[in-house]
Amino acid sequence: MMPQSTLIRLAAGVLLLLANPLLAAAPASEPGWARSPDVVIAELALQRGQCREGAEAYTKAALASADASLASRAAQVAVGCEQLDTAWRAVQRWQALVPRNGEAALLATLVALKRYQLEDARKALTVWYDSSSAGNQDPQRFADLLEGESEATAVQRVFAPVFLNDDSNSDVLLAAANIAFHAYDFQRALQLAERVIKLEPQQSKAKLLSIRIRSLLGEHDAALASARELLPTLGGDDTFLIADLLANADRGEQARTELLRLREDAKLAAGADRRLGAQALEQGDDVEAEKHFMNLMSQRGSTAMATLALAQIAERRGDNERALRAYQLLDEAGIGLQARAGAARVLIKSAKRSEAMALLEDYARRNPDAAIEAVNTRANLLAAEGDFVTALADINAALQRYPAHPSLGFQRANLLERAGRLREAEAALDQLQRARPDDPGLANALGFTLADHNRSLDRAEKLIRQALTVSPHNPAIQDSLGWLHFRRGKLADAQPVLETAWRNSRDAEIGAHLGEVLWRRGDEGRARYVWAQALNRDPGNVVVIATQDRLTGAVPAKRGR
Repeated sequence: MMPQSTLIRLAAGVLLLLANPLLAAAPASEPGWARSPDVVIAELALQRGQCREGAEAYTKAALASADASLASRAAQVAVGCEQLDTAWRAVQRWQALVPRNGEAALLATLVALKRYQLEDARKALTVWYDSSSAGNQDPQRFADLLEGESEATAVQRVFAPVFLNDDSNSDVLLAAANIAFHAYDFQRALQLAERVIKLEPQQSKAKLLSIRIRSLLGEHDAALASARELLPTLGGDDTFLIADLLANADRGEQARTELLRLREDAKLAAGADRRLGAQALEQGDDVEAEKHFMNLMSQRGSTAMATLALAQIAERRGDNERALRAYQLLDEAGIGLQARAGAARVLIKSAKRSEAMALLEDYARRNPDAAIEAVNTRANLLAAEGDFVTALADINAALQRYPAHPSLGFQRANLLERAGRLREAEAALDQLQRARPDDPGLANALGFTLADHNRSLDRAEKLIRQALTVSPHNPAIQDSLGWLHFRRGKLADAQPVLETAWRNSRDAEIGAHLGEVLWRRGDEGRARYVWAQALNRDPGNVVVIATQDRLTGAVPAKRGR
């Protein structure tokens, strides 16, 4: 295990800074560079909330200095400010000054991962690995650190070459298995979990992961049989394994029976109520769901989650006043952007758009580390109202503050497509994908956009299959492949792919696509059932509603969002 002092130093020097760069203090004792003009400009900019200007001024100072501590400060500020290009220049300077420094290499790894520069990330991670004692790593803790700051497929492709070999111990193998699982590479995750079990036959974490993977692969009976053998050794949330597997196998009544049985144990009541409430919501039974979430309100550690669920139920019912109160309580309790987004959504429905936008703007000011997420949330709310002009203007303005940030570039392309500006959307995605050819998310986004609009289907298929080689069981990418089959008229090929994607995600838009394929194949009853389930999970989803209205010939009704 990595020494605790190292973890604390990394958290203080890197991870806490990521949480709020404006609160990150300069070194305790004032270094010689602290009063240089560029550093003074940088600190003043940070105090004014001008993150980009502060990061750029710090990096300018670092590039002109031979002081590694200044380069360290510049790199950390730039990362915390989400100035990825500037961060890369700063961290390269830091590494040039101290080539074997482990913390510089770690930050370089994180920045390269955020930019999806996999070869650079692998090189930096190798330096970090070699700078530490090989026997003192905590691989799962380190894997969690990487995954918390970057996309799982990138982490998998960087972690494995550095950490994995024929002699890897069970801790490394299990960490790699979990990364592969989060990257939707289930077969690889299963192979690694089985290697762990071979080394340590009683390793319950590896067995549990293996069982969940088999369920997601559709091997429900085998997963349930193994779970029943393992269950006596499990505790905590894993006690609900059988119920979870039954739910994933679409055996809802059996899952409910199991949860009601477990709920009789006072120690398990909260976990059972969470699942029963979620099941009721999926079935469209708001009254039953509300009952279970109300039960949770008095359970320690569950109040915030229950309040959020009750706010969403009130919003579904059109009880905007009650929903707003609940979201405001969550915001005051520190839940953050999700609560603000819910409150903003309700305010928009109440014709208070300026108040809604002000909520999100205030959150971004107070939480500069979440500014990009806040901008994307605001843009999505505006787009849901049909105001693509303002949404795009917001994203374009954000791109000026955060140049070339991949999240914002992707959001811009998405908004262009939703606004019907297809050629611009395709060009934007094409530019992003060519800049990051190894990124399966971008390959899939471009492939799906082409397929959805029945354009360049051969290229669409190449892109989608390229994405699947990296993340073969990702429901979003499976959905793209199924939809491509549909566009080619291959309904029999489309249905099983979409069914798998729907079973493992319950994403409303995937439900819309599966329902359309079922309808076109003559299974109208099941199509309506899938659409109903999709709308229970995501009331007002415009793709589901439009698909259902178009195929059934229904007169589109005015529906709440």
